[in-house]
Parts: sequence; structure tokens; C-alpha cells
Amino acid sequence: MYLPAKNKLLFLVANRFTVHTAVASVVAIAAIMNIQTNEVRAESFGENSILYNIMNPNSASGIEEVMAQSETKEIIPSTYLGAAVISEEPHIDFDYIDEEHVTTRVGGSALSVPTIQEGTERTRTETETYIVQEGDTSGIIAEKFGISLTTLLWANDLSTRSTIRPGDTLKILPTSGLSHTIKRGDTVAKIAKIYNVTPEEIIEFNRLASADDIAVGESIIVPNGKKPAPAYVAPRQVPSYTNDNAPVQKRGASTGSGTWVWPTDWRVITQYYGWRHTGLDIDGDYNTSNYAAAGGTVSFVGWRNGYGLTVEVDHGGGITTRYAHASKNLVSVGDQVSAGQALQKTGTTGRSTGTHLHFEVIVNGKFQNPLNYIR
Repeated sequence: MYLPAKNKLLFLVANRFTVHTAVASVVAIAAIMNIQTNEVRAESFGENSILYNIMNPNSASGIEEVMAQSETKEIIPSTYLGAAVISEEPHIDFDYIDEEHVTTRVGGSALSVPTIQEGTERTRTETETYIVQEGDTSGIIAEKFGISLTTLLWANDLSTRSTIRPGDTLKILPTSGLSHTIKRGDTVAKIAKIYNVTPEEIIEFNRLASADDIAVGESIIVPNGKKPAPAYVAPRQVPSYTNDNAPVQKRGASTGSGTWVWPTDWRVITQYYGWRHTGLDIDGDYNTSNYAAAGGTVSFVGWRNGYGLTVEVDHGGGITTRYAHASKNLVSVGDQVSAGQALQKTGTTGRSTGTHLHFEVIVNGKFQNPLNYIR
């Protein structure tokens, strides 16, 4: 036995109040630390206490997870259009096909239609060669080079009935007109008279120093020149008479009114007779005339819808010829005309594009192919 009063250290340890005090201190410290905790969640309640860390053998150092957030940037769609662009129109091929022009806009302001300055297209001065491509026609080629169809045909010794094929080589004159090879005795004035142009036009286009600046064998361009009409041979006149029972005559034969002749000055056919075309279109200009294809009596003079200024001639035997699109009629109803007599001046009246004669042969009220009667 020992006496507590005699041993102070043993007294403190053995005293029952000392143990109570120690336990009370630990609880107080734990309480203070828990109060200072910033956030307490149900699933982690007590995990930050000293007691939890002492008692949990699986405790490890806390890992703080930080998620990096990418910087948000505004995405601007790329565009390859500048400030001045043609305004977008929906279904341009269908809804706006009749619009004259497409307007342009710069910054919302409308601009007038751009004007193409004159002289931007290269002016050709020499004859070129062209290789016919797949899908080409004489008309397409002529339009491509800015010349008339007759110019293309004349330069290549073609007619409207000629066939061109891919690979063919064509001569393309630099302007509408024709080419003339100088022969002995030719002068600029003489050439101009043949092709119905002025000497000045020939000199200027070919850049001649003077009217004498030409040599035998060389070729020159005659701008806007036209081939002279073939010499007209007056047919032998025979007395005219009417035979209502006369059969339809074949091409080139003599009718009751005389021989059939070509009905105008030029022999360039621009459209043939067919199931959608009731006659023959023959090229001409305001200086050419239309002639009676055979003798007969003028049965109509005036305006017909679509035909324009028209003359009709009754040849007997149920045969009538019609001459349309004239610029001036020269005969009257009831006139007796002979084959080759002038009836009109060529024109483009009525439903017509370009000066030409529309010639029809009508037998007993039915249209016939005029080339069965004239050649």
C-alpha cells in the first residue's frame, strides 16, 4: 500500500478526476474542429474529424479534382464573298427568267446595271479558220463570230441545205460581207459597185493607202457586201388563157400562163417547206423585188394577218401563188401579170424576222412544196 499524499505523481494518475478531465478535453477539441469545418455533407459527415482519421485505417490524403474548362469562342462562318456581290434570289432559273437584269448591291445600296464599255471585244481584221465542233450548226457558228449566216455560207461555198460535220474546217470572215480576189482590170470603185457598197468602206476596212493599193491575186474584204443577183432572163411570152380543167403541172413545166420562174432576186433559201411551214422563205433586202412565178391574174393585194403586205396571183387550174412580208405592193387586184413581172419590194412586215420573201403555192386550197414548181 502506498499513500497518495506521499507520492504526488501517482496521486495525479490514480485520481479518478484526472481521467474524466482528459476525456473531456479530447471531446472539446474535436467539437471545436468540427465547428470550424466549412461544409458538411451527409455522405462525408465526420470524415474530416481527427477521430475519423485515427480510427479509419484506409484513410488517405484527399485528392482535389479540378476540371479544366475550355475557353468559349464565338464561331463566325467563313465566307468567300466580298462586300459587292450579286444579291441572292431563290429559284433564279424559274421565277426571274423574264427580268431584264440582276441588280448588284454594295452594303445594302442598289447599283445600276453595269455598262459594258464599247471596244472591249476584240475587233477581228483577218480571216480565221474554225474547226467544227460537236453540236455546231451554221447559224450557231455565225452568231459566235458575230457575222451573218449568208456571210458564212458564201465564204465556204455552202448553201442552207449543206451539211457540216465535226472536224470540218470553215473560213470565218472578220465581218459580215464577202471576200473578193482581185482580178486583172479590177478597181476599188468597180468592186464596190458590184457588191453594192462604197469605195470608202473597202479602203477603210482593208487599210489601203489609196484606191490604187490593190494587186492582182490578193483577197480583200468587202464589208456588208452582197452577191449580185443572177442575171434575169425574160421568159418567152405566150398568150395567157385560163383552163379550169388543166391538170397540175410538174416543176419547170409550162402552165396555161407561161413558164415558172424564180420569184425574187436572191437565191438564198432560209427556210424550206415542211409540215410546220407552209411555204418557202427566200432571203432578200429592201433593194430586192418579188416577181410573179408564172403568169396570171392578181386576185388579192393588201394586208393579211401574219403575212403582212401580201399579193396573191391566180394562175388558173386551181393554182394560186402567195407573196408575203413585202415592204411595198406594186400591183392591184385584177391586173394581168406575166411570169417575172415585179409584184412587190421585199420587206419584213407581218410576223417576220428579217427581210425575205415568203412564197407559197396553193393548189385547190392545199399547200404544196414550191420547189416542185420553181428551181
